[in-house]
Amino acid sequence: MDIKHPAAQARSGQKTKRRRTPRLAVKEPIRVFATDYRGRDFVEDSTTLAVNLHGAKIRLGRELIPEQEIRILSRRTGLEALFRVVSRAGESEGQQSFWGVESTDPKQNIWGIGFSPPNSVEQTAIVRVMLQCLECRVRELVDLDEALLQKIESADGLLRGCLTCGRTGHWKKVPYGD
Repeated sequence: MDIKHPAAQARSGQKTKRRRTPRLAVKEPIRVFATDYRGRDFVEDSTTLAVNLHGAKIRLGRELIPEQEIRILSRRTGLEALFRVVSRAGESEGQQSFWGVESTDPKQNIWGIGFSPPNSVEQTAIVRVMLQCLECRVRELVDLDEALLQKIESADGLLRGCLTCGRTGHWKKVPYGD
């Protein structure tokens, strides 16, 4: 089975879709009800890595099959919906694999988040993230590509200039609501 990450599809000449709404880097607690690639039903508690109105990037300890339908429950909102597995989304980390999923009914927003429409900037590899300057505590919502987001998460932040305090300092990814 040949499952390609969207970036690999783009490099191989396959067309990638433009995102309908920006993705937000949110670790949302979820419960997934699905069947693994061996045909075994399972229920797994996990988290999202990014969400938008039309789908999510999720982490699972099970292998899925593209095009299959799974049910996802947002453990924060108590809402659930059917999603279609689009593809594997990046390299596995240990026993964890990452999957891009798309809602079968985008009008059903189980995340409880208001999403703004995409702007004129290409949305194919953009994730919206809340960063905080550790010097002055100001927060900024910034658009990053997935590669930079992964580097920020593995390094627990990044060095960046702050227009508020005028310093170059450490910025950390923080939750939206805190």
